[in-house]
Amino acid sequence: MKTIRLFLLSFCLICAVPLVQAQSSEVPSGIISALDSGNASQLSGYLNDNVELVIGNQNDVFSKQQATGIIADFFRKNKVSGFQLLHKGNKDAASFAIGTLKTNSGNFRVYVLTRKNEIQQLRIEPSNE
Repeated sequence: MKTIRLFLLSFCLICAVPLVQAQSSEVPSGIISALDSGNASQLSGYLNDNVELVIGNQNDVFSKQQATGIIADFFRKNKVSGFQLLHKGNKDAASFAIGTLKTNSGNFRVYVLTRKNEIQQLRIEPSNE
């Protein structure tokens, strides 16, 4: 009886691990919310210590602090009126989201790559639409 319980417990744990990994490999809703409101400080909470950033003429790997300043400056110059999520996906430990950032100065295409719920790469580029 004890062996059966141990087997069932092991089986349940083995089955649950992929579910936990799948849930944690999605772009956090807080990132989408921060983009939707143009909130650089909220977005900053999700930045990795070093993040690849492409915004305007800024295209490099920046520290979290530098990236936060660049993002805040972008949001100051481009008042955000909303973010429309177009596509999201994940593979292994990485996840991504693609969407349109709507601002007073036009629309921007946004690409976010995360690993372990931290932004590794953020691209905000003028939309071709």
